Amino acid sequence: MPYLKIALGLLLSFVVGIACRLTHIPVPSPPVLSGALLVLMMSSGYWLVDLYCRRRAAAIKGLCAGHALEKK
Repeated sequence: MPYLKIALGLLLSFVVGIACRLTHIPVPSPPVLSGALLVLMMSSGYWLVDLYCRRRAAAIKGLCAGHALEKK
């Protein structure tokens, strides 16, 4: 499942890039390699933190009161 989100994100980015190319509008991305690498590293960091947080046990879950609509 986590790889499905990555694959869908890549597919969406290619579709947006192709649509921008065909309609002759500027691509909503940095025009230089360093800017593109920055976007790649930020996306990779988001993905890695998401993996870490999902695998790590919630240490203070007992202190959370929960949602107001939940029945206890």
